[in-house]
Amino acid sequence: MLLFGAYGCSPKGDGSVSEIIVNGNKMYVSSLNDLKPDIATIPLSSLVEYCELVQLESVEDAYFNPQFTTVTDKYIGVRDRTQGGSYKLFDRSGKFLCNVGSIGRGPGEYLTGPYDDIIDDKNELVYLAPFMEDKILVYSTLGQYLKDIVAPLRLNKAKIFLSDGILTVVHMPFPDDRAVVLQFDVNTGEVLKEVVPPAHLIAPNYDGEIFSTKNASGIFDFVHTSSDTLYHFDVKNNKILPTFTMTYNTSENTWKYIYQLNKEMYITNVSKFDRELNMGRGGYAFVGFVATDLTSKTSSWIKIVNDYYGNMPVSISPVTARNGYWVHNIQPEDLMDNIETRLAERDCSESDRQALTKLLSTLEVGANNVVFIGKLKSEVGTKLW
Repeated sequence: MLLFGAYGCSPKGDGSVSEIIVNGNKMYVSSLNDLKPDIATIPLSSLVEYCELVQLESVEDAYFNPQFTTVTDKYIGVRDRTQGGSYKLFDRSGKFLCNVGSIGRGPGEYLTGPYDDIIDDKNELVYLAPFMEDKILVYSTLGQYLKDIVAPLRLNKAKIFLSDGILTVVHMPFPDDRAVVLQFDVNTGEVLKEVVPPAHLIAPNYDGEIFSTKNASGIFDFVHTSSDTLYHFDVKNNKILPTFTMTYNTSENTWKYIYQLNKEMYITNVSKFDRELNMGRGGYAFVGFVATDLTSKTSSWIKIVNDYYGNMPVSISPVTARNGYWVHNIQPEDLMDNIETRLAERDCSESDRQALTKLLSTLEVGANNVVFIGKLKSEVGTKLW
């Protein structure tokens, strides 16, 4: 964690969350060792305004193997992990609209599947950031290729953010790269500003990742796995601001990644090294989710259940919580298995059984995926544990 120029403030709440000042900016620190061992069960309805289920249209071009799903007020966009797969665009009712771009080397094509995407409802545009190229591709929501926004260097695993006519790109810089962040004029493609890579964000290879949820309105959040800190990028002042991290006993050999759920809540996925994994060679085993509420200055181990649909377990990650929505994109057959598992559990109530049985009756083997969609609350507004 970058703590140069930092000083601490007195902890509040349950004592697990502290505030420090780093180079003049407030940063929150949650202590894993100060958490109570209890696991709080949180209903999904505490985190989302609603939850709907959308059946995607079952036509030949619409099938995919989902990697990330982006939801807006008007569209559902799916990054397809299938080799050679294109970006899929649906409307919010699930009707397949078009493929956006394709794998290739020609105009409007990307060498590998996109690493990030933006659907701009207002201007009916789609922005795709390839895995490793020197450009961001721009299309209409009809699938028509419009232009490239060309960068002065190769962008490695780029994440993108759109605000007030400025496209901001953060990527994983290598030692010789001149910038970790670039800002472009979306109309002209001109580079407006850059940020020189700080040493702690320079990656030696492609093994790391960059996560960005963009769940809080107007905030470009990102986590670079070479660092243990969640950052906000201040577009106006062209600054990377350390915002949140989690400390732990260094002897525990813990691995974690952090993401922002809404304006006031952070989720940390915690794993610990287990020597019994991988035929005795060891590896990291998932331990659980920790939620940190900045309003109450408290943290807790949590599990989340979908109380809209039979209290089935819910996964919260940068894959399922993005762009202000909780999204679960799943094959009908897998959902059927999940429902059967939940029905067999001893704590499955009669009302849960009725909801799950009703849901099961709507699913069809061989149909395209179904997508659970919940609009994330901008603020929780109540104590969750």
